[in-house]
Amino acid sequence: MVSKSLPSFDIATYNIHSCIGTDRRFNPPRIVEILNRLDADVLALQEVGWHQRGHPVFDQFDYLRQTTGYAVYSGLTRDHSRAHFGNAILSRLPVRAVRHIDLTVPCRAPRCAVDADIDVTGTLVRVINLHLGLDPWERQVQFKRILRAIEARPTQPLVMLGDFNEWRLDFPPFKDLAPHFPHCLAPRTFHTRRPMFRYDRIYASGDFALTESYVKRTALTRRASDHLPVFGRLALEAATADQVMAA
Repeated sequence: MVSKSLPSFDIATYNIHSCIGTDRRFNPPRIVEILNRLDADVLALQEVGWHQRGHPVFDQFDYLRQTTGYAVYSGLTRDHSRAHFGNAILSRLPVRAVRHIDLTVPCRAPRCAVDADIDVTGTLVRVINLHLGLDPWERQVQFKRILRAIEARPTQPLVMLGDFNEWRLDFPPFKDLAPHFPHCLAPRTFHTRRPMFRYDRIYASGDFALTESYVKRTALTRRASDHLPVFGRLALEAATADQVMAA
């Protein structure tokens, strides 16, 4: 018999723009305040660290680790004397494995996705945090790599989220996502001064029910970055929870 209270967790995606806001201020505490207000179990962050902007040698990954109470799992795309920059998954839930998917395309900025197995009350949920490239042809190449990684492990409950750098919902490669992700949150999040573009998204497999979602629009989030954060609450569907309980 399945409990009426199905396992669920809160997740959010947020491009923090190296902690530099629309007021051009470098202000990491402001980002931490927003993360605390989101109060999600898992956070997918993009543009963490310094590269061409931000304070050199200030380790934003370590700062988040020290100030948020989350475990921080980084996916660095640049790590040398002139940059320490990439994406990160922050989790309050146990993380059982972390992988990286190389999304770098020749002659373009280096990119990667952080791919983690997270224990949600006994169910291993796969979470992929990505930040795709600026050109359509680049995103097409990156989507093929992501789909190959997904199809290599097709049976696991899956959430894919991040900054897709794509405003069109009918972008041709997205049709290949439909079999994997019946749930999609794609609100307008960019630019924070006048959000028009659906860059920041959360996709979830059919193992979940989406029970709550919103874009965090406040005076603080409009200043802290050029993107708004997106929040979703996901509950494991009864069939998935039943399988876990019977295991």
